[in-house]
Amino acid sequence: MKSIHITLKEIRKSLEMSQEEVARALGIQTTTYSKIERGAIQLTVNRLADLAKIFNLQAEDILNYGKSKRGKKLEKGNITYIPIHAQAGFLNNYTDQSTLEKFTTFNIPVFTEQDLYMISVEGDSMYPTITSGTFIIIKEVTDTQYIKWGEPHVVVSRDGRVLKRVLLSKAPESIALYSDNRLYQAYDIPKSQIISFWQVLGQISSSFAPKMIFNEEYE
Repeated sequence: MKSIHITLKEIRKSLEMSQEEVARALGIQTTTYSKIERGAIQLTVNRLADLAKIFNLQAEDILNYGKSKRGKKLEKGNITYIPIHAQAGFLNNYTDQSTLEKFTTFNIPVFTEQDLYMISVEGDSMYPTITSGTFIIIKEVTDTQYIKWGEPHVVVSRDGRVLKRVLLSKAPESIALYSDNRLYQAYDIPKSQIISFWQVLGQISSSFAPKMIFNEEYE
């Protein structure tokens, strides 16, 4: 049976995370975490739970990592989680398939399509619909005729990546990008500048109604 400290090292490397990153997320010294991976420090139940959150796994996934069920290989999920440090290259199509296979995959019953991805959101341009820190499920739109106009998309262009609602523009060679946050103005972007479109299919968040809306409703 594979030791848990060896499993932790394999998972960390598969996510392309350094010991320093994991230690920082745990709030401990890098040398302390290094001892955990070497088996010099015993892994506690609480620390296992903390590591599961950092790796975006369940504690049982770590304990059963690499094992098979009933003699069969565990099926790969249809959603691939792309850690924040890898999002830039992934969204800009710089990540090859062999690299993607190292990332964590899982299933969520309501998302049944194949080749879905989960990334985290930074910024407040889509507040209060999508808040910073939320995880969104996305799928690449390879043919622009299938763009869901008016729906949120991650738009990757030569100037960077934005999360906006995509609408038709009055200029035929451009598209219009709108924010749900009223502090941000809408603007057009030439189609020739766009590298890729990613439709947002849903979101996963640990937060509830935005505080501002709650206060306006009940104060």
